[in-house]
Amino acid sequence: MAKRSTLFQGISAVGHFTRSNLERVGSLIDNVNAKTGKPRQYKAVDLGDEDYQQDLFREQTLKTTQQLIGTRFATYGKYAKKVVPDSLFQSVIDGAFVQVAKLAANWSQLDLPAEHRFADIATLDDEQRYALATDIANQNRALATLGGLTGLAGLPGLLADTLWLLLVSLRTVYQLAAVYNKPLTGKQGIKMAYELLSNADLSKMQEKQALLAGIGMGKGLLDNAQSRGLHSELRNLGLKNKNVNFYAEQVDNIAGQVGIDLDQIDLTWIRRLLPVTAVAVGMRYNSGLIDEVIGVAQATFAPEPKLANRAITDDSSSEAEVSKTTDAEQKDSDSKTDKQSEKNSDKAADKQSNKTNESGDNKKSDSKKTADNEQKVAAKK
Repeated sequence: MAKRSTLFQGISAVGHFTRSNLERVGSLIDNVNAKTGKPRQYKAVDLGDEDYQQDLFREQTLKTTQQLIGTRFATYGKYAKKVVPDSLFQSVIDGAFVQVAKLAANWSQLDLPAEHRFADIATLDDEQRYALATDIANQNRALATLGGLTGLAGLPGLLADTLWLLLVSLRTVYQLAAVYNKPLTGKQGIKMAYELLSNADLSKMQEKQALLAGIGMGKGLLDNAQSRGLHSELRNLGLKNKNVNFYAEQVDNIAGQVGIDLDQIDLTWIRRLLPVTAVAVGMRYNSGLIDEVIGVAQATFAPEPKLANRAITDDSSSEAEVSKTTDAEQKDSDSKTDKQSEKNSDKAADKQSNKTNESGDNKKSDSKKTADNEQKVAAKK
């Protein structure tokens, strides 16, 4: 019993250490994204809608599988449709994605109770819930970004990266829903989780997949060229794909004009650079994609729009800028008020001066009239 208790404490300590470091890494990534990207306002999703589009994860997973298997995928699919009804094929795909959602739900339930603040979640106010949600979001942000390391595996890593990002995204949705006391459970919860993902802007995923697929194919080409020679490999590639044949011939012609033997080029440094490039691309895109999921989940589950629309990062710098702007506007307003007061004072002084001058002129006129009358009376006498 004592050994079991010690083992449990050791596992808990490792888990706490891992979560703390993930939060730090996720916070750093979020700060970088906040500085390089534009602030966004995310819209809440009305969960429970029966009519919604399929999420891009499903589409990209199938495309990645096709790229990985190649022409055989299209051949198998062609014959499979003749034997297997479309409804059954779709049911199998739906079942696979349901299993991924269940795995994400179990993972979220396994991790959340370990959070000491989650034990008293019923007593947390909105700000405390937001702080807990921020830490959890940073954990998932770090996990999703680290999924870019699968780029080291080439095209197989592309499929692994897609499934990993889907798993972490679903985990994020389940955890944030639980933090805001709106847990997603059962089949309806799975449907709502995918509905939320379908409403997140994941259009960058297609761009990422295209880049990583291109890098993976380039690495495969260079690997073969290292043993066969780049000239021979380009010729074979042109024979297999007519669309590539034109570009392969152009490269061959340019090399001939310059006097470069393609087979003698050392491709080692390029082959080492491509996997590093794939990792950088995958990590950069993953951090942006998970931000979309976090933003939409926050907007959907947070109790107040104010909390939902706030950035996941600590915006103390932005608040300071807003405060400075407010102070500057207040100073301008005070300055305008002082100037207006001075103008009013000057106008009042001018009016008073005019009245005084008019009074003096009237008195001079009256005294002149009196003197004239006196002279007239003296003349008559």
